[in-house]
Amino acid sequence: MNCNADLLDEKGFVEASLKAIERANMKLAVTCGENPVHYRITDDAMGGGVSVNALITTSHLTIHSAMKHRIVEFDCATCGQNSYPEKALEVFKQFLKTNTVKVHFKNF
Repeated sequence: MNCNADLLDEKGFVEASLKAIERANMKLAVTCGENPVHYRITDDAMGGGVSVNALITTSHLTIHSAMKHRIVEFDCATCGQNSYPEKALEVFKQFLKTNTVKVHFKNF
């Protein structure tokens, strides 16, 4: 994605992840630790970025940003028959202020 949003906005990425999970009719898994797990880095080879990994009851939702290339990688896997990962992607498209999305979809 060619993004116009702040790709180091860790709080925004977490909030968007939680909203995406809700909109996609998925449920955040109850874990013994923090969920979603998130971190921000400013001095890596990709120019810094944010990563969020949320465990959902049927698999996961993960997102990584890369400042240097102004891109975000979004990965959502679910075995939920009534889950809609495409709705999660729509939440991120709005949050990231992008019109350009490249989708690689795998249906098992």
